Amino acid sequence: MTASRIVADVGGTRSRFGISADPGDLSEIRIYPTAGERSFAEALMAYLTDIGTSTDRSWCKSVCIAAAGPVDGDVVQLTNASWSISAQEVSQYLGGVPVALVNDLEAVGLLLPHLQPADVTPVGGVARAELTGNRIAVNVGTGFGAATAVRSSKGRWAIAAGEAGHMSLAAATAEEAAVIGYGRTVEDFISGAGIGRLYAAQLRDGTGDARHTADAVFAMTAQDLRAARTVALLSRILGRITGDLVLAAAAWDGAFLCGSVARAWLGLGDVAAFRAAFEDKGPMQARMAQVPTFLINDPEPALLGLTHAETPAS
Repeated sequence: MTASRIVADVGGTRSRFGISADPGDLSEIRIYPTAGERSFAEALMAYLTDIGTSTDRSWCKSVCIAAAGPVDGDVVQLTNASWSISAQEVSQYLGGVPVALVNDLEAVGLLLPHLQPADVTPVGGVARAELTGNRIAVNVGTGFGAATAVRSSKGRWAIAAGEAGHMSLAAATAEEAAVIGYGRTVEDFISGAGIGRLYAAQLRDGTGDARHTADAVFAMTAQDLRAARTVALLSRILGRITGDLVLAAAAWDGAFLCGSVARAWLGLGDVAAFRAAFEDKGPMQARMAQVPTFLINDPEPALLGLTHAETPAS
């Protein structure tokens, strides 16, 4: 095997690994349940064993890890799982190779400047032949996150990832107020577990079952009115939040959705309602109507983004 980079996208539900020889190149993808191993090191060991390189790691020139949590120095504690990952410990485990540790949405942000029209699916709204400015990635999966790719006047890119899922979520209609209540966050309802909460909260008598998964709710939309209303609520709320993030980040060249929940929603959701809520921003409505929205087609955008990351310092 030629000198390559190990890339890993570590989420609260699943951990994904791959090998990259060059930017945009990705192979040997494996996916493991995060809860299936006690630590990232054990998951990495399982991956190296599975691809047949458990003893000879001389081919590994660097490691880039995207993790679903805020990065503090060279350590990250996953927000929705118990793992704590240390870049120094991973480097020692692999014989001293340089290791970079970034937020998972920062990894997706690294991909945004490299996306081509064939790499995305338009989500209603306008189509733009060329994108040259700021854009934002919005992930809806186990959690909710966002990262902005900002282009400087010299054509260089900087990626800023925040913790958008922990913003406060306010109701915009009486229907939303009855379901969402008060003092909740975006991730409480717009996420894998959140879809179950949206579904359960519509029963006013308190008998709802919040244990429904997003997949289960989506599968019931054709025969369950409450599931259909859940998807309608999701369409409007996701559109509104995505529009808010575009305004805050000046991401006029587009919002790019990704994540398992976003992908499943697009096949069922009300795209017109999504766009209406996305654009409904008072004096900014005309401007927002010109901002495109997309779904990233590749199911592994964070891994692909990491293939474009700069080589970490030794």
